Amino acid sequence: MNKATLEIPIAGIPKKIDIDEIDINKLILDEENPRIGYWKDNLLMVDDNISQDDLVTALKMTNIDDYNRLKRSIESSEGIMQEIWVHPIGGKYKIVDGNTRSIIFMDLSRKYPHRQIYKKIRAKILPKDISEEGKNFIRLIAHLRGENPWGAYERARMLYILWNVRGQTDEELVNKTRLSLNDIKKWREAYKNMEKQFLPNYSHKLGALNKFSYFVEYENKKIKEGMKRNNLEIKHFCDWVGNDEIGKAQDVRLLQKIFENENAIQILKEDGFSEAKKELAFSIPSVSSPLFNNIEKVIIGLKNMTRSEEENIISGDEDGKRKLLINLYDELTKIIKRIRK
Repeated sequence: MNKATLEIPIAGIPKKIDIDEIDINKLILDEENPRIGYWKDNLLMVDDNISQDDLVTALKMTNIDDYNRLKRSIESSEGIMQEIWVHPIGGKYKIVDGNTRSIIFMDLSRKYPHRQIYKKIRAKILPKDISEEGKNFIRLIAHLRGENPWGAYERARMLYILWNVRGQTDEELVNKTRLSLNDIKKWREAYKNMEKQFLPNYSHKLGALNKFSYFVEYENKKIKEGMKRNNLEIKHFCDWVGNDEIGKAQDVRLLQKIFENENAIQILKEDGFSEAKKELAFSIPSVSSPLFNNIEKVIIGLKNMTRSEEENIISGDEDGKRKLLINLYDELTKIIKRIRK
């Protein structure tokens, strides 16, 4: 491809960006990539001199399914749709965005040693004087709405670093990310709790990183108030999650209902979340029964049925709905008769 130059606003400042093909042997992986952060902080246990081989391992293994899916796509297309972003350093180029795509090119270059298409990769080349703020802007924006988006944990980690380490204000983050301030704060707090409280004890467990959504759910105001009111702490929540007592992220919301039930609260304190959920199910069957969960939805649906829909069913204009309601009535009648006996 021919070299091109564009003027692109980066963090609000216009910058001239060269677009060119770069030899993959001149690329340096970025240790600041949030995909690497989890492995660096919790699994690799390495210092700041993390090796390029360690970075390759982290990028591949953070989510091997996503890596293989993207690799198949690039191999099938024989290239990438979006250029990577790099920063020139002493004759080489440090990757600011596109680490995973770059190591896929390295893999494919070894798989197809005689094919030139994988020897070089298209890149947007940042100016040498680009600020750290500019590089962080590229990292964040590219992966919030990029070709290979970060997972929620990695995005939250980047938001936390920009705020806590780089000193960016909430207003700056809102303007750059287009996320709501509430979401930014929720993700930051969820990341902090997971990183400081959960991962030190449970990072060894398979799928630990996939529990991030549980900690986002935990940031509900009523849940946190209920925890405080009942002398429960984040470490208790970490244990419920880490010991697989909470089966899925949406189950975290059950804590609100547990905090409304004195028996369930006591059991939660003494025996944990799973036992408290069982207790709650006695008074709210939908908690543990898909059938009764659906019954609750049916009741709500019937209450919210419009007058026109009701009239159409009665008049026979919607015969399918009429038959379903009659079948429901017949089955309920059978059960109610047995209950009353």
